[in-house]
Amino acid sequence: MKRTAEIVMTVIAVIISGLTALFGVLMNLGMSDPEFTEIMEEEMTADPAMEGMDMGGFMDLLSMAGPTLLTVGIISLILGVIGIIAIKGNKKPVLAGIMLILAALVIGIGTLGFGIIPAVLYLIAGIMAFVRKPKVTEQHI
Repeated sequence: MKRTAEIVMTVIAVIISGLTALFGVLMNLGMSDPEFTEIMEEEMTADPAMEGMDMGGFMDLLSMAGPTLLTVGIISLILGVIGIIAIKGNKKPVLAGIMLILAALVIGIGTLGFGIIPAVLYLIAGIMAFVRKPKVTEQHI
C-alpha cells in the first residue's frame, strides 16, 4: 500500500517545524543583543496601547520564547522524521502513527497554538497511519 499522502503531509509539517526551530534560534540571537532589546523597549514604551505594562516582565517572556520555540521545533522535527522512516514502505504504520500524533501534540501545545498548521498535518497523517489498512487479497486453496 502506498503511503504517499501521509509522507507528503509529514514532510510539509517537518519543514514547518524546522522553520519554527530556526525562528527560535533567530529570536534567541535577537534577544541576546542588548542594543536590540533596548530599541524594542523604547518602541513599546512609545506605543500608547502598551501603557501601564511591565516591560521587564514582557521582555523576560520574549526572551523565554526563543529557546522554547527552538526546543519544540527540534523535538517535533525529530518525531516527524522518525514517523517518515517508520511509514516509508508501510513498514511500521503503528509506530509512525504514534510518533506523528506525539509530534502534533508537541508542536501544537508547545507553541501555544502558533504551530497549528504543522500540528494539524501531523495529526491527520498520524490518524491515517492508524486507520488505513493494506488491502487483503483472497487466497483460494
